[in-house]
Order: sequence, then C-alpha cells, then structure tokens
Amino acid sequence: MQAQPAFAAAAPMPSPSTLGTLPTNSAVPTVAPAATGGTFTHTIASGESLYTIARRYDVTTQALVLANGLSSPDKIVVGQKVIIPGRADLLATKAPAPVQVASTNPAPAPLQQTLPTAAPNTLQTAATPAPTPQQAAPAPAPTQVANVPAAEPAMSGNTKFRWPVSGRVLTDFAASRGTGINIEASEGSAIKAAENGTVIYVGSGVEGYGNLILIRHPNGYVSAYAHLKSMSVAKGANVSRGDTIGAAGMTGSVTQPQLHFELRKGATPVDPMPLLAS
Repeated sequence: MQAQPAFAAAAPMPSPSTLGTLPTNSAVPTVAPAATGGTFTHTIASGESLYTIARRYDVTTQALVLANGLSSPDKIVVGQKVIIPGRADLLATKAPAPVQVASTNPAPAPLQQTLPTAAPNTLQTAATPAPTPQQAAPAPAPTQVANVPAAEPAMSGNTKFRWPVSGRVLTDFAASRGTGINIEASEGSAIKAAENGTVIYVGSGVEGYGNLILIRHPNGYVSAYAHLKSMSVAKGANVSRGDTIGAAGMTGSVTQPQLHFELRKGATPVDPMPLLAS
C-alpha cells in the first residue's frame, strides 16, 4: 500500500538521544570541559548514550548535560570524555559495572562453548589397588553438552520491508527530526514484523517511546516499533516477516493511537518510506 503523508496530526516525538538502546545520532559534539582535581570522568564507548551513562553512574541525563556544557544530549562521540558530576567517590574505587542494554550491534554469538576439562584425580596413583567386589567403582561423571545458540534467521527474499501496520502517515522522517515515521492506527491493531529477524529489546525504559520493541534483521538493519499498547514477543525470539509482535496504542509521548516506526542501518537512522513495499 502507498501511505499518504499528513503532518497536521503529528504528535511530538522524543529526541533520538533518549533511545538508550539505539545508537545516538552522529553530530559534532560540544567538547566537555577539562576535568579538575577530584572529578571523575568516563570515556564514551561504542553504543553508549548519555541515558545509559547516567543509569550506570546513578546520575541524571540533565546533570551530565550541564556538567559537560553540552548543547544537546545526542551531541557525543565515541572516545569523548565526560565528567560524572557528584561522583568524586569513584576516584578511589572501581567504576561500576556497565548496565546491560540492548545493542544494535552486539558481539557475535560463539559457534560453540568449550567443554570443561575434568581435573585429574590427584589422589589416585599407580599403587592404588583395583576395587574389590566389596568396593563399587565410582560412577562416571555425566557428560556435559555444549549449548549451541539458535541460528540467526535468514532474509525472507523480499527486496523491501513490509508495512508494520496499515494507516496514513502522521509524521514523516523530516518532521520527526530524522528518527522515523508515525503511522496512524486504531488502538489494538496488530503490529507486524517488517522482516525476518531477532528481537533484541522489549520494554518501556526509553523515555517518550512507551512500550518499545527492537528487531535486528540479517541485512544489517534494525527496526523499532514504539507506543505499543501491548507486546507479544520476548527478547531473543526469532520472528518472521508478517508475524504479530504487539498491538498499537498510545503509550509514551503521544495523544492518539499510532505506531512510531524506525529503520536504522547500523547506527544511522534512515527514511523508512523508500524502503517499504508499495
């Protein structure tokens, strides 16, 4: 189907920087002020955002913006050092372990796990006599089998993604500040997977997006489905093109039922319209 854009009913969408599980939009950063004595700094790694850094150090995103003189929360780059305000205590202790978040580029799963090697019995020597009929030989240890992860799904063979729901476009890519599109949908309408893939996030922890599902596809794209009323898939599940993954709703920062749909190629948001089938 061909969606007709209409912008009057567009609901304001959150900045893509709030999507902690998606990479932030690349932009020239505002350089953070140099750390002074007694100030703890953090070096930004790939896939991190101010939202995930704030969660890691138990501070607010706004506090990071103010402490580092950033003009916008999404204007950060990999390798940049940011000051962690109010956490001078971390200078004398080990930094907290990173918060586990969904990544659009996770490390590839190992093909197999190495089986543990049994330690030799140091108590048994050549002088140890063979067991007598009254001495039962110990039972052999059970064999441990390596867990092999489920194979990644293959593409369906279609050249374009399918529409996740039928409806007119309320907000196009430009009006959404380069994040995605908003599609009008009746509350409870079935939301379909745009292509075969693996579910990498299911939750409501991203401010403004409400109930959110992320799916990683074999062709390098990640699709996002936000403002859902309900979600019917679990993280780690493999889904097929056209499978129902949830129902349309108005959770998050919208005032009418709709679906916010995004496509990202790696870390870069792209306009979904040319990539959706007619």
